Amino acid sequence: MVGWRGRRKREAALRRAEHEGRRVVVAADWAITLAVRRAAGGPVRVTPEDVRVWAAENFLLDVPEDLAADVLTARLRLRGYG
Repeated sequence: MVGWRGRRKREAALRRAEHEGRRVVVAADWAITLAVRRAAGGPVRVTPEDVRVWAAENFLLDVPEDLAADVLTARLRLRGYG
């Protein structure tokens, strides 16, 4: 039975980490969306700090600068801005 208990804890930790990762992606997407709206047809300017601010305000999440930059770069590429 002890093995099952350990596995549940590991699975719960994995689910928490995946959920936090998805929240960072959502924060990046919203930062991009807001930057596109502000740009009004001009160049889109969005920074990792925009991602960090959105995540802090909406998810109370402290995102490291390097993670925000990596996710932002990937999402910009996916959405055709990078």
